[in-house]
Amino acid sequence: MSGTAATYDDLPYGSLAVRESHPARLAAVALLFGVEAPSPETARVLELGCAEGGNLLPMAVAAPGATFLGIDLSARQIDTGEARRAALGLTNVTLRVADVAAFDPGAGPFDYVVAHGLYSWVPEPVAEALLALIGRLLAPGGVAFVSYNTYPGWHLRGLVRDLLVRGTAGDGSPAEQIARARELLAFVTANARDRSPAYGEVLRDASSQFARYDDARLFHEWLEGDNRPVWFLDFAARASRHGLAPLADARLAAMPMGRVKPDVDDILSSRASGRLEKEQLLDVLRNRTFRQTLLVRAPAPGREEPDPAALDRLHFTTELEPVSGAGPGTSFKGPSGSLSTDNPHLVSALRALHEAVPRALPLAALSPGSADELRPALLRCVATGLVEARVGDVPCSAAAGDAPVASPFARAGTAEGPIVTSLAHHNVGLDPAVRLLLRELDGRPRSEVVRSLAESLVREGLLTTSDGKTPPEADARAAVAGRLDDALASLARLAMLVR
Repeated sequence: MSGTAATYDDLPYGSLAVRESHPARLAAVALLFGVEAPSPETARVLELGCAEGGNLLPMAVAAPGATFLGIDLSARQIDTGEARRAALGLTNVTLRVADVAAFDPGAGPFDYVVAHGLYSWVPEPVAEALLALIGRLLAPGGVAFVSYNTYPGWHLRGLVRDLLVRGTAGDGSPAEQIARARELLAFVTANARDRSPAYGEVLRDASSQFARYDDARLFHEWLEGDNRPVWFLDFAARASRHGLAPLADARLAAMPMGRVKPDVDDILSSRASGRLEKEQLLDVLRNRTFRQTLLVRAPAPGREEPDPAALDRLHFTTELEPVSGAGPGTSFKGPSGSLSTDNPHLVSALRALHEAVPRALPLAALSPGSADELRPALLRCVATGLVEARVGDVPCSAAAGDAPVASPFARAGTAEGPIVTSLAHHNVGLDPAVRLLLRELDGRPRSEVVRSLAESLVREGLLTTSDGKTPPEADARAAVAGRLDDALASLARLAMLVR
């Protein structure tokens, strides 16, 4: 895999938190499907292909009682991650240069194993070795998270990848290849004179990705030497050879579940006999391109539906906000979708969750005395992605206090760009002024924060008078002090502040 390591050294992929891979979420899905996973607070977690540690390091910050090991083939990315780890003073995480095909971690097993963006992007023998390694290292009751590109969706995308790979062959460095690929895709999209709507649509979809993604992400997704999509049932069969079985998808909304989507389940049941067959058929109907499969030691419990009784042992959060009315017909809206309901128990629960943000609440706190009435509706919200289930609360503070402290990982991340990771393991985009504020929250009194932040905002040109001039020092501090409470409250709701 030396060639693969070289491309990641030349053009580091970078890394951010993968929300679905967090052990608190993996444990919740496992419990819903009948697996008692180890406590995330004290778990042993292994990430294969950890890049610069952007997924693993914030986990380690938020769970000091757990231990974490990350490996990656790229020495440059591991060096970057190790510098971050050292700067944060983290002693519960280790980052190591290693090849999954020949990796021996020493003491095992691991309660959670994460392999995001790896399986489809390595040579075939390494993909086999990856599943074999998980089969050897996964603890009883443990959960593995493996993401990969899938068919049938990648059949059409593969046409675009092939023309880009051929059109950029021999163009020099990865950066030069991606520049050529951008130009080539724009040319083809504009001049294909397509007679096939499907071809035109996939070109436009690829062009949309090229407009949104940075060079590193585009190169490693579209131009890397290995990109092997697979059928879900073929992946499941390969996993079974290593003693592993699919438990569920990390995103329950991607699964066929009769209790939640009976109309879809009826269609699938007429042509598929079991859950795995239904899942692949649903991939076909949705032209799915990407999967995040949770694996456990075989045999899996075999549940086709999540267990409503498991909700009693979970905590819940949501990004839904009430947008109209109170009582029957109340509407909620969030980044994952919207909901209108006249179920008073669900309305009460969703309002309670909204008011509790960023903390997670147990079922008993959502609708006291009416758990039986709430469970079916809450399960539908969890299964459709409108409510997030997790094991345990979010390890953050709901209020700033007199000497506010921000997550050290988020605070350090403000120097690297607009995206920082919260203590809820969410990637959050912050504007420059808020990033400066976050950087100041190291436990000093608010008066010190006001003084230092005012100086920083003026120095960066982010705080000026109405005519664009530098404000007097007293006016700058007054402006900051007047807005500080609201800004800190916003950061608290984003799960950026520690307890």
